[in-house]
Amino acid sequence: MLVLPPDSAQRALVRFVGAAIVLAFAAVAFQAQLVGTTMPLFRAWLGAIDDTYRTVDLSVLDVKGEFVVQRIATPAHPHAMGEHVVYTSADTRLTSQAAAGLVLQPLVLALALLIAWPWQNAVELSVRFAVATPLTLLVVLLDVPMMLYGFTWYQEISLLDPDRFSPLACWADVMNAGGRFALAVVAATLSIFAGSISIARGNLAASSS
Repeated sequence: MLVLPPDSAQRALVRFVGAAIVLAFAAVAFQAQLVGTTMPLFRAWLGAIDDTYRTVDLSVLDVKGEFVVQRIATPAHPHAMGEHVVYTSADTRLTSQAAAGLVLQPLVLALALLIAWPWQNAVELSVRFAVATPLTLLVVLLDVPMMLYGFTWYQEISLLDPDRFSPLACWADVMNAGGRFALAVVAATLSIFAGSISIARGNLAASSS
């Protein structure tokens, strides 16, 4: 069930706060290392979804005490931007950045919810995490990499075609307005629900045998 009695809800809230504090502390303490491990995946993802720009460099940098994910890209092929044509050139570099902590925020929230919500046994918890893994990974891929892609695109739009509507720029605004947290909650909820269904089916099979 996804509805808890008051006593269970209070205990779940305490577990959520405790898990969130521990996970947030770990995320801050090891931010550069954790986010750094995602760079090969982010590079592959950007290469798969973005045929307009080619990633020259993608890395985690310390900028005045704050870690950022920085992407340096160059046009992969000539493309139109309004009435202008952007040609490829080895000298053309478009730099976009996003706070590295944004990569870990949805993970911290989703994991805290998975840990906080009550479970009956290890099987339910295992199913919960098995379902959550690809869902939270999808949230991460739809967040910072897409924002970096959108920022790169927006640099050309603002310079060459400022009246042009950019869905990527709008997506970045949505994520920064809380979209990443909403998606993390959805991922956690679906995972908890999947775990509950696995237990219900197991109990049904046991009672019918």
